[in-house]
Amino acid sequence: MKVNWKEILDMALARLIVATVLVAIFAQAGQAQQLPATGSPVVYVRGQVLLQQAPGAAEAARTFERELADMRTELQQQAAVVDSMLQDYQRQEVLLSPQAKETKQQEIMNLRTQLQQRQVEMDGEAQQRQQELLGPILEQVSEVIESVRTENRYSIVLDASKEGLVAADTTLDITNIVLSRLGVSAPPPVDEGTPQP
Repeated sequence: MKVNWKEILDMALARLIVATVLVAIFAQAGQAQQLPATGSPVVYVRGQVLLQQAPGAAEAARTFERELADMRTELQQQAAVVDSMLQDYQRQEVLLSPQAKETKQQEIMNLRTQLQQRQVEMDGEAQQRQQELLGPILEQVSEVIESVRTENRYSIVLDASKEGLVAADTTLDITNIVLSRLGVSAPPPVDEGTPQP
């Protein structure tokens, strides 16, 4: 009897391909996050992870930090002017007449007041700019969370990033599902020694 090596190799190759496909399918199924049971009363998200991973969040954070650095530089320059004026006054104080002293002191106080007012204005501008940059991202994340909540009839979605949630079953975490709906891959799993959530 003649052995047909070509047929044996073809069959072995076919079995190898089938085995590889099955392993890939089972591996993928093992990695997929299981949804909490439909109608679960409470699930949670890791809000900090969502904000860090959401599309556009990194660019918004970079833009905000760059603009905030410009504001800080402006304040530091204005503060340097006030400090310089104060040092000049202190060096010349003994030589100045009482009226000149009062005038210089008033100028320094006016500049300090202007600096404080500018700082308050910049704080407001920074908060507004942060809202402008992050608002659309937060809205998109909220819409996806609400969509997942509604589709799966979850009653409440908590944010594990906020204070108050001490411990939770990780099977109730829908963060990776939300990230997937946002078109972002989930971050690597947390180390077992790291506290959850």
